[in-house]
Amino acid sequence: MSQISKRKSVIYKGKEVALYRISNVSGAYIEVLNYGASVVSVVVPGADGRFANVALRYETIEDYFTDQFYLGCTVGRYANRISNARFVLNGQTYNVEKNDGVNSNHGGFNGLNKKIFDARINENSITFSAESVDGEGGFPGNLKFWVTYSFSDENRLRIEYRALSDKETPVNFTNHSYFNLSRQDADISNHEIQVNASHYLETDNNFLPTGKILLLDNSAFDFRKYKTAGEMMPLKKDNLRGYNTFFIKGRHSGIAASARSASSGIAMDVYTTMPGVLLYTGDFLSGRFGPMSGLCLEAQYHPDGLNHAGFEVNILRPGRTKTDIIEYHFYNGERHS
Repeated sequence: MSQISKRKSVIYKGKEVALYRISNVSGAYIEVLNYGASVVSVVVPGADGRFANVALRYETIEDYFTDQFYLGCTVGRYANRISNARFVLNGQTYNVEKNDGVNSNHGGFNGLNKKIFDARINENSITFSAESVDGEGGFPGNLKFWVTYSFSDENRLRIEYRALSDKETPVNFTNHSYFNLSRQDADISNHEIQVNASHYLETDNNFLPTGKILLLDNSAFDFRKYKTAGEMMPLKKDNLRGYNTFFIKGRHSGIAASARSASSGIAMDVYTTMPGVLLYTGDFLSGRFGPMSGLCLEAQYHPDGLNHAGFEVNILRPGRTKTDIIEYHFYNGERHS
């Protein structure tokens, strides 16, 4: 059974922002923050039994209030980009906030990553809840949102998203944790990556989908077998050193994507109910975090899906609760069932 404790808290904008720890029987633990419903730490054993944090984190709670990189946070209402900050739903055009040039990214200026969530401690999990009013960021509908974190004795970090709206509205939630599974490498170029997909979305130089769904065969994006990020990046021909790429999950795949570090022996598998995973290699990290010091495997719906026929979009229907799951399984040695 998990042990849950509140570690520390501060008052911000008149509300309590608290750091919680969920520990399992082995002493491994995660830490989560009700600001942005964020993952702060994931502390798991390496092959030698020594524990290490494998998620990039800030040192203080206050640092999260000025975060520019979506570090560990819950992203929404709509993860990733919406081209020209505009979409059409049921014949009506909606203009959302332009926080990425002429485009919208990760829900605009005041997305879920900026909210102070209410917290409820359950027997083996923590549920954070928040509301987004009709028109916030330009999105329709009064949205109620819950994210529940749990951490099992098998070192499985499970994230459950649940949402309810009083109007039809598009949603696309994800977790934006940056992982570095090595205890000694400054960047993730030596991480081995595997993605269970056969197709990916082509993007332009602004990381917007062109609408083309491409096969992985003979491309710089073919991670169907374990390959390091470093060996694949020189094969790319775009304007980014690393990856900011959405892979469409195989319909019958259990594990959506995996990453592992030979130096620590720590591996991570990603499971999700959502249709794909975006691999981001942290190229734009800066300041206290160097470029490529962590990688994201963001389970989500198709980026800019509202503006492309054939892309999968998650539309909430009024009064109907929708749930999606992301699970990160951390282990060392052979993969466990």
